[in-house]
Amino acid sequence: MGNKNPKNQFGKDKQPVKRRGKAERTKIIEAMARQSKTEEDFYDYLVTRAFNPEDNFGAPELLKRLYPIPKATLPMVEFDFDEKASLSVQASQIMKASSSGKIAPDVAGTFIASIASMLKITEITDLEERIKALEAGEDE
Repeated sequence: MGNKNPKNQFGKDKQPVKRRGKAERTKIIEAMARQSKTEEDFYDYLVTRAFNPEDNFGAPELLKRLYPIPKATLPMVEFDFDEKASLSVQASQIMKASSSGKIAPDVAGTFIASIASMLKITEITDLEERIKALEAGEDE
């Protein structure tokens, strides 16, 4: 909808007071530059520490950079699901699949939360259309 009041809109002379700060990576690179160091210097240092048997930090840190831990994702699942059914019927299908062991309870919870979000979007869209229809009726 947007703010239609011109005194509350952003312009050349009216900007937000709080600005986003620099990213942590930028701050680190700037600090390294102040000490005449580069990113390559950092990686050289990291590799040197990784091959020092008395250093407990270097090897795990290097390993994390070479082979980062993959982000956890939900498993792929297959179950009977009627995408044309009502959202409540779909939720029942998910609960049935979960109770029969076809999908894990946490996956079912994610699916149910998605359905709840879809319901909320449908509700808001419907209300917005009703408001527009009412406003259009008042303008006549």
